[in-house]
Amino acid sequence: MYKQPYTIPKVEIERADEELFIQIKDAPETDLTLYVGNTPDVITQPIANSITGLFSVELPVAEGPYYFVAKSETFSTEIFSERVLQLNGARNIRDMGGYRTNDGKIVKWGLLFRGDHLKGLDQQDTALLEKMNIKSIVDYRSEHEQLIYPNKEIATVVNTFHCDPKSSFSECSANAVDLKSENEKLVNELKEGKVDPKFVNDKGDNVKLGYKELVISDTAKAAYSKFLKICADSQNVPLIHHCRGGKDRTGLGSMFLLLLLNVREEDIVKDYVLTGIIRKERNQLKYEQYCQLTDNKDYLDYLMTILATREDFIMTSIQLVKDMYPSIEEFMIQHFGLTQEEINQAREFYLEPSSAYTKTIEKIQTS
Repeated sequence: MYKQPYTIPKVEIERADEELFIQIKDAPETDLTLYVGNTPDVITQPIANSITGLFSVELPVAEGPYYFVAKSETFSTEIFSERVLQLNGARNIRDMGGYRTNDGKIVKWGLLFRGDHLKGLDQQDTALLEKMNIKSIVDYRSEHEQLIYPNKEIATVVNTFHCDPKSSFSECSANAVDLKSENEKLVNELKEGKVDPKFVNDKGDNVKLGYKELVISDTAKAAYSKFLKICADSQNVPLIHHCRGGKDRTGLGSMFLLLLLNVREEDIVKDYVLTGIIRKERNQLKYEQYCQLTDNKDYLDYLMTILATREDFIMTSIQLVKDMYPSIEEFMIQHFGLTQEEINQAREFYLEPSSAYTKTIEKIQTS
């Protein structure tokens, strides 16, 4: 059973192999119909009814993706989907749709995806991504990482863009050839005093400093400017941007993109912390591996902060942006070199009114 960490407010999704359980919370006690489509633009197929808001439907992963609306005569949800793609060879590829903006709009589903590397994808995974017509990959990883963890080929991808911001602090910068040697390298650096003692605790100041560098360093500015300009060109989507684990470099790229789209701060934070929820079991495994190499609590606290996605980490970067520029528009223009036209084009293309479901309902009624 896989429970989606988040879809949209008041909608919960769990998957057990080919069966989906969808719960519409706080729905009125009336006859709800669940509609599905393979694109967010055409959701016209009724597949289940419920008076409790709970639906159970058989929808194989391989025949997806799926986009939903649940409605009655007096009620309707927004469009929603499985946020985390159910891939066999990647755990953190997820749709950035459904987030709300400060002016009452919604990020469209099915266009922007964030994630971890694509080395482990199997044939079913690549077939699903091809059905989703993924056109572009933005890869934040170093040349070394790309060499030892090469992405699998996706037939629909036209362009792969390399946008390495050169993160100097995160676990993915350990520059090792496998997980065992990476863990040993990180612990040995602590034992050899190569990490500033002021960071060797559970405060996470090392992460906050690293994130600040990903905002202000010239290399990071160039990398993320390239990424945002790629996104501003609608010919490049659907698009996946990723690093190795989908946490730090991708986390900052996602923050910049959602700021560009005027998404609410609380949703930007939610998008960031989802990685920690998704990687909870994996992080516990890492902790157990670290414990085999050291029993020093300060070392372990430091190592686990590197893996964490705490709200204060991403808020540090958001606050830095606010402190540097009087508005997000000025940040995008002066810091990343975007034009006002590119900002407007991105917002017009990726956003739709929060009442977008009414258009879907009209299609349902006339189909």
